[in-house]
Amino acid sequence: MALVRRRYPGPGMPVATRHSYSTTSQFRKGVTKSALKPTLLGTTETGSSLSESAIDALSENLEASNSTATMVLHVVFHYAGLLFGSLMPGFKSERLLVDKSSETGDQKPVKVPVRNETLKKEIYDLAFSTLKYQGLLEEMLLDSGFYSYDMIPDENHQPIMVILCHMMRQHFVKRPHMDAPSSIPYIQELEESLHRHTVKLNAALARNRIKFQARSIEHLLPEKVREREECSDQLPLYTWVNQLKISIPEVIDHLRDGGFQRVATLENLHGKSFLQDENCSNVIAFPPGSRGTLGESILVKEGKLVIQNKMRCLGPHSLISLLSDGDDIIHVGVGSGLTTAHLATLAAPLNSTVFGFGVRALGYDRLGNLQEKGRHLGITNLKYIQEDFMETQPGDVRFKNVKAILVTPTDSRSGVVNPVEFIIQEGEDLNILREMSQESVNTDKVNNLIADQMDLMKQAMRFTKVQVVIYATLSILEEENENVVTKAVEYINLRTAGTRSQFKIVAPTLPLTPRDLECNDSSSRYLKIAPSPVMGGCFVATVSRQDEAMSASDILARAAAKGLYSPTPQGDRLPAESIDEAVERKMKRKTPRHKQKSIQKLIRSSKSTPIAETSHSHHSNNRKHTSPTRKPVKKTKPARAASTMFAHHLERRDQHSSEPKLQPYGVPLTNVTILRQTSKVVVTQPHKEALDHPKPFI
Repeated sequence: MALVRRRYPGPGMPVATRHSYSTTSQFRKGVTKSALKPTLLGTTETGSSLSESAIDALSENLEASNSTATMVLHVVFHYAGLLFGSLMPGFKSERLLVDKSSETGDQKPVKVPVRNETLKKEIYDLAFSTLKYQGLLEEMLLDSGFYSYDMIPDENHQPIMVILCHMMRQHFVKRPHMDAPSSIPYIQELEESLHRHTVKLNAALARNRIKFQARSIEHLLPEKVREREECSDQLPLYTWVNQLKISIPEVIDHLRDGGFQRVATLENLHGKSFLQDENCSNVIAFPPGSRGTLGESILVKEGKLVIQNKMRCLGPHSLISLLSDGDDIIHVGVGSGLTTAHLATLAAPLNSTVFGFGVRALGYDRLGNLQEKGRHLGITNLKYIQEDFMETQPGDVRFKNVKAILVTPTDSRSGVVNPVEFIIQEGEDLNILREMSQESVNTDKVNNLIADQMDLMKQAMRFTKVQVVIYATLSILEEENENVVTKAVEYINLRTAGTRSQFKIVAPTLPLTPRDLECNDSSSRYLKIAPSPVMGGCFVATVSRQDEAMSASDILARAAAKGLYSPTPQGDRLPAESIDEAVERKMKRKTPRHKQKSIQKLIRSSKSTPIAETSHSHHSNNRKHTSPTRKPVKKTKPARAASTMFAHHLERRDQHSSEPKLQPYGVPLTNVTILRQTSKVVVTQPHKEALDHPKPFI
C-alpha cells in the first residue's frame, strides 16, 4: 500500500509529498500509471516502460518547441534514473546512512525500450556520467544541505542524482519555466527542488575542487577514467564499405559529390572530410561527431556504408589475407553481427562460407534480427549456427572445408574508450557502463573470462583441417591476451605432439603504419594497440599450423611476396663469394698479422692439392723440418679448422665440370658462409627468416 510522506525531512528543506513505494517495481509501475498523463504520451504500457510510439514521436522533434524539448528531457531523466539505479555499485559517500535490509546485491541493467538512437545515446550518456561522478554528487547533496545527515536515501535518490549531474554539466544554468502539462510531474517536482538549491550546490562543487586542487570537473575523476574520456572526445567515426553493393572508388566519388574532402592524415580530419584507412583498405574514417550527419546519408541507409569501430575490423582483415578460394571460415562470438557480416563481405569473392557461432548466448529472438541485417547488406554466404561452439565436434562434416577460425570472445573491454558509442554500435551488455566508470578492474570477472577464452582457443585448434586461428580482443590486459594465446598453443601442441602438425604464433599479416610500429616492438609476434585519440585499444594474434612438407620454392615465394627476396637472372642463384675467399677474409680479421702469411700459404696449398694429400703433406713437412736442436713450428689451428677440417662439407667445383657438387645433409654449422644447393633453389643465411615463416596454404 502506498503511503504519503515528506521527502526531505532536514531543517530548512522544502516540503513536498509524493507516493512512496516499498519496492522498486511498485515504484516504476506507479510512475508509469499515475505520473504520466495519457493525453501527452498516449496509451502507456504496464510495467516500467513508457509508450514506445510516444517516445519515437518525441524523439523526432528534439529541437522543436520548448515544451517538446522539456518532455524529451524528462523522458531522458526518467530512464537514466532507472538505468543508474540498476548499475549503481552502492553508495560511495561514507556520510550517507544506508538501509542494509533494502540492499539486494547486483541487479541486472534495466532495458531501455527506445528505438531512436539519438535519444537512447542521451540516456546512456547521462547514466554513465552519473556513475563517473557518483561520489562527487553525493558529497554535493550533503554539503549543500539538500540531504540531511540523518536521512536515508529512498527511491528518489536515482532521479535526483541524474538531474543534478545534468545541472552540473550545464553549469547550473536554469532552463525556462515550463507548464505542468508539458512535463512528467515527479521529474518536474525534483528538478524545481534542486534549482532552489543552485547556489549551495555550486558552492559545494567549488569547495570540492579547491579541496582536491582540480582545475576542472574532469580532474576530479580517477586518472584512467579521465584519460579515457579525453580520448573519446577526439575519436574518429569509422565505417567500412560493403563491397557487395558498392565499390570503394564509387563511395569516394559519392562523398566528394556530397561536399566531403579527402585528407591524407588523421590530424587533418575535421569538418566535412574523410580518410581511407591504411591498415584496412575498405575502412573510411570521418571526423568526431559525424554520426548524426552520416547516419542520415543514403549510403548508410541502403547498407553500402556500415558504421563500426575500427577495433572490430582488424580481425577480419587479418584473416582474409590468409585464405584461398573455397576455404570456409568459422566466427566465434557474433555479438551484434556486424563483425560477422564484415567478414562475410570480404570472403564472398573467394566463394567462402562463414559460419557464425554465439547466437544461443544472445537468445533465439536475436537470430531473426541478425538474419534480417544480413539480407539488408546483401549477404548470401553467411550461416548462423544455433548450437554451442564448445559442444561442436571438430570432425563435423558441415565444417570439412573450414580452414580458418576467427575468435572474438567476451572480454573485459578495457581497451574501449567510448562505452556509450560502443554500446550503440555493438549492442553490448550495459554492465560495461559500470565497469568503465571505475578505475579498478573486477578481478573475479576477469578470471572467469580468461577461463572461457582459453576454452574457446583450445576448441578452435582442435579442428583437424584448420590452418590458422585469429584471436582478437578489445582488451589491453596481458592476462586476457598474450597469456591466453601462449598457454592455449602450448597445451594443444603438447596434446597432439607426434600426431599432427604443431601450431605456432606468427607475426601480424596486416600492413603496419609508422604509428603502429611505434606502439609495437619489431620482434613482437602480436598486434597490440593502446587506447588513444585515434582508436581504442585492441589485441590481435595469429596462430598458424606448421606444415612439415613445405618446399623451398614455397618459402622463397612467401619471402618474395614480403620483399625479402628477389630472383636473379642466373636462375635464382644468389651471388656469393667463394669459400676460400670467405675463409681468407675471416682469418685476416681474427688472426694476428705475423701469422697471416703462413695462413695464406696454407690456403693456396689447399687450392692446388687434394684434401687428403694436403693434410698428409702438412704433417710430413713438419716431421722433415723438425730436429732435436730446433724448436718445432707451431700449428695454425684456426686455419686448419676453417679450411681443412670441414673442407669435405663445403662446396667444391670440379675442374672438369661446371656443375657444383651437392652439399650433403647433416653438415655441422661453421663460422664460414655455407652455400647450400638443391636441385630447385638456393637457400642462404640471409633468407633464414623466410624458413621460420609459416607456409601459406594458398
